[in-house]
Amino acid sequence: MGPAEICAERLRERQAQYARLESRHQQLGNARLVGVALGLALLWWIETTVPSWTWPAASVLLAAVIGSTLVFSRIEKTMDYMRLACTLYPDPAQGGRRQPPPARTIEALNLEIDHPFARDVDILEPRGLFDRLTLAATREGMNELVRMLITPATAQTMTERQAAVKELKPQLDLRERFYVAGAQKVQTIRTDRMVEWSRQEHVRVSPWIHRICFVLSCGVIAAGAAAAVSPTPLTILAVSALLAAEIAVWAFFRRNRRLPSLGAENIHLDFLALSELLEILEEQDFHSPRLRELAAALRSDGISATQLIGEYSRIISLYEARHNQIVALLGPLVLYETQLAFAMERWRAKHASRLPGWIAAVAKFEAYSSLGCFAFEHPYYAFPDIRDSGLLLRAESLAHPLLSDEAIANDVSLDSGHPILIVSGANMAGKSTLLRTIGVSVSLAYAGAPVRAMSMAISPLHVIASIRTTDSLEHGESRFSAELKKIQLMLESMRDRIPTLVLIDELFGGTNSYDRYTGAVALTDYILGSDTSLAVLSTHDRNVTHWAEANRATVRNAHFMDVFEDGKMTFDYTLREGPAQRGNAVQLMKEAGIPVREVPPPQA
Repeated sequence: MGPAEICAERLRERQAQYARLESRHQQLGNARLVGVALGLALLWWIETTVPSWTWPAASVLLAAVIGSTLVFSRIEKTMDYMRLACTLYPDPAQGGRRQPPPARTIEALNLEIDHPFARDVDILEPRGLFDRLTLAATREGMNELVRMLITPATAQTMTERQAAVKELKPQLDLRERFYVAGAQKVQTIRTDRMVEWSRQEHVRVSPWIHRICFVLSCGVIAAGAAAAVSPTPLTILAVSALLAAEIAVWAFFRRNRRLPSLGAENIHLDFLALSELLEILEEQDFHSPRLRELAAALRSDGISATQLIGEYSRIISLYEARHNQIVALLGPLVLYETQLAFAMERWRAKHASRLPGWIAAVAKFEAYSSLGCFAFEHPYYAFPDIRDSGLLLRAESLAHPLLSDEAIANDVSLDSGHPILIVSGANMAGKSTLLRTIGVSVSLAYAGAPVRAMSMAISPLHVIASIRTTDSLEHGESRFSAELKKIQLMLESMRDRIPTLVLIDELFGGTNSYDRYTGAVALTDYILGSDTSLAVLSTHDRNVTHWAEANRATVRNAHFMDVFEDGKMTFDYTLREGPAQRGNAVQLMKEAGIPVREVPPPQA
């Protein structure tokens, strides 16, 4: 059974379980209404006939109501789990695509990332690669996945990430459990507030203050008990003196009401939600270096993160109990709020600095889990062979991971001997798609994920692309000007001798043919002279392809072609060696009704 069949089977099981629970929930609800009605009628009959049995009968009825409520709660929780688990698996009815929850899409993130190629190669576009991959519930997890996809990585980093992704690839139960736990809390875990709270300046409270508060509290309890047993002037005076001392301490140290630790009361639920995710991770026995490092960050001095968070949650729960009427009445007698505030601040001073690390561990696992799920769902994708040195990008049967199963794959080969590939061909034939395919595949290699290819070998490369470059009326910028800004980034990277992969669609397409040719030759000469860069450049300019033919020792020409038969234009999207011999623009003009007469251009 393949991954698609496994996912479909698990989806059917979860849907069937949800349907059974929904039916059981409805039946229990109806039975509960009937039972309560009958119980009240029976209680009325007992009250009128055997009054002495009324309270026992009422107790039994109340216990039945409480018990049925607990059963209801358990069923609803399981139903919620099954409902969310269904969203994890691709639905064959929707073309085998998983639909990410609205809060997890790139549009919901509203990230403002000024990156030279992330949007050019479909990573951060709506319904792009990020939306296809992400299983993250926390904003940090989403940001971590984006960072792994767009940030160049060393060979060691990419290799270690691959090991983590391969380890998580088959772990469906762990992935489902973590995904559902996060999805249930997606609107709860405000990790940004938690990090901000953890980094607030600590208010130092001397240990002797804690001791004074404890001694006074014990004294008030002892003196109060003595006064209650034997209300003599001495015991009453002792109680009065101790209460006066407590009031003085409270007034002197009233700043405890402004302690940063008290802000945790507003993020108590966030602590509990984070603790549930951390507990799942702490139960795992990871083997790959990256995942073991992640798990190690969750322990400190032999104490787990969930234990520490549980300790703090108990203190917060006690502090929240001050709203109880009895606690509100008796609490001031023992400096209840003051002592708990100091206890929270002691915990924050000792452990809060670890909180960002715990959140980072969850974020990294979410990113690796997303990539592991991608690897599982695409077993025929290849993990790139990472080369530690040299310049290399070689892929066999490479295709874009967001295209359909029928997408045409092509071979791509670039190395220090042939560092430049010039791609020409007709409009809509596949030039831009090829460039985006290369860029998105390198991004997946950064993150340690498999790529849609039979095989791929790659050295660490810094990708800079100019593919979706357009005019901007808002910024008063032409396409040519926007392209030049991208090229400046490429030149800076090459000057710094950073291994760079240059991807440019319609090279200098925003200017005239003479300037376009001059600029193309100058740029390619610079790339050849840098000896640290590879480039894939697409063009419609035949002068550029002719120049490439004259320099075939280092520059390769390749093209896409179209076929026009019976009034219909078709493409096979197959990359062929050599330059394109013609374009399709004239034919498209004719089809649009423009009276085109093919004439040779005038000689300069």
